[in-house]
Amino acid sequence: MIAKPRPRLLEKRDKQAATNALDRAENAKVKQRSGGQCEVREMFRVDRWESERVTGEPTWRYLPHRCALRASHVHHLISGIGRRNVGRSITAECKLHVCDRCHEEIHGHVLKPVNDYEKEAAATVRYERIK
Repeated sequence: MIAKPRPRLLEKRDKQAATNALDRAENAKVKQRSGGQCEVREMFRVDRWESERVTGEPTWRYLPHRCALRASHVHHLISGIGRRNVGRSITAECKLHVCDRCHEEIHGHVLKPVNDYEKEAAATVRYERIK
């Protein structure tokens, strides 16, 4: 007599429960890292007038400014259909703790990452305002 295999539905539920537990643990790390403050660093363009006096042309530099609002959402830096909570995207290094306003502006494409190669790690991602 052959034993009946475990139903696939139960296997699927166990896998989903394990993924949810890992996601909650990683979200707790993100919230601890942020200290409750929004982690969005927005780059502001500032002119350097002293260089204009010397060279005759203004040069620009970007200064980072961290949002001072209270964070309430965990934003996935790696997203898309079938990509969130899969592989690297579930880790704390690929998530940001953000406020309501910044979260809406990121999803509304008002805030966009400055460099494409930096946008998938919370330690390096910086945003600039497009609109």
